[in-house]
Amino acid sequence: MEISNLELDPIGQYYASTITPEHPGQFMLSAYLDEAVDPEILQQSVNDVMGRLPFLCGRLNPKFFSYYHELLHSPPTIVWMGDSYAFTDYYNKGEKHVLRVLYGESHITVEAIHSIVDGRGLAKVMQTLLVRYFELMGVSFEKGDMIKCQDKLQAEEWEDAYLRFYDPSKKKSGRITKKNHKSYHHKVSAPKPAHVFFKTFNLAYVKQAAKASGATITEYLTAQIFFAIANERNTRGSCKPITILIPIDCRTFFTTKTLRSFVDSITIVMPETDNFSEMVAGIRQQFAKITPDFIQKNINEFQGLKTKARFIPRVVKTWLLRRFEGAEGDSLTTAFSNIGKVSLPPEIEDRIEKMAFIIDAGEDDMPITYASATVGNSLTLAFTLCVEADALVEDIAARIAQN
Repeated sequence: MEISNLELDPIGQYYASTITPEHPGQFMLSAYLDEAVDPEILQQSVNDVMGRLPFLCGRLNPKFFSYYHELLHSPPTIVWMGDSYAFTDYYNKGEKHVLRVLYGESHITVEAIHSIVDGRGLAKVMQTLLVRYFELMGVSFEKGDMIKCQDKLQAEEWEDAYLRFYDPSKKKSGRITKKNHKSYHHKVSAPKPAHVFFKTFNLAYVKQAAKASGATITEYLTAQIFFAIANERNTRGSCKPITILIPIDCRTFFTTKTLRSFVDSITIVMPETDNFSEMVAGIRQQFAKITPDFIQKNINEFQGLKTKARFIPRVVKTWLLRRFEGAEGDSLTTAFSNIGKVSLPPEIEDRIEKMAFIIDAGEDDMPITYASATVGNSLTLAFTLCVEADALVEDIAARIAQN
């Protein structure tokens, strides 16, 4: 199947337009192995995965009306990153790949921007890469329904799902209307380059605590994050509302194998209460608004706006989108993305200590962000900070561990 250029989907277009060298908008998924990484085998694995999923092997191509992905013939060269997580505008350097693979002594990291994949898509890329890596390492296992490098590319794996599920008969937006307010923002009194902390928990215990609270894991972790931020806010004498942007995987409601972005979001407003049960109940009420109809109407909004703006010059659209992003940033305190469990064959899972999902943060609008991923019985919560906030990290970790 020959692919040369892909027009970006609505979310890909938005992120391609709003990223900057200062705020690159990257996100990463790291697998920490119980053994040293073999760079030669890893590079061969990357080559094989890019050959199997060629639409991932590309760079941004700005044209007059829109951004495209220009497919490249050479896969990205793996890069040594050691133990530090630096957020750089790598897509402006070298061959400008929008997805690349980095590694440390014992971990493998897949890094991308939203122009080509979302969090769940990145998890599928990591799954495919690890399966191929350990296959080349000589480990025997059953692949099941996982992507196999020996197979051919399937059209559904790179489809624009927003366009496929666009249904203009439902025109009214399902998006929850945001209140016209400025939310609480972490005070950036001591800004610093983005750095990452990890806290890993026993999944069984987190599940048990969430179940006892009558919540899903995402709802439970959201409540714990809210409580810690509220404690910080109160000590600063602020009474502004606290809000968290939560991404939603649209594949939950509309089945597709696409690895490209197919994501929505909801803004959760913290219930003002000191009672944990009341906090969870208020959060659950807001999550309950996420229905197939809600997602359908938002898909229609995204795709409808893209269609209407099709013949507006890209530079004008970029200007408008950046203004929208700035206004939206005022109404958000932070973001929390949970990609859930990354499934792997038991023979591979036993070799993985943990997986960490890391999303970018920005000093100006969102200096702290949260993300989580699970492999086996290990759930890892990653904190990206552009400010001194160690006490907040420890407060959240202690609240989760206590339960």
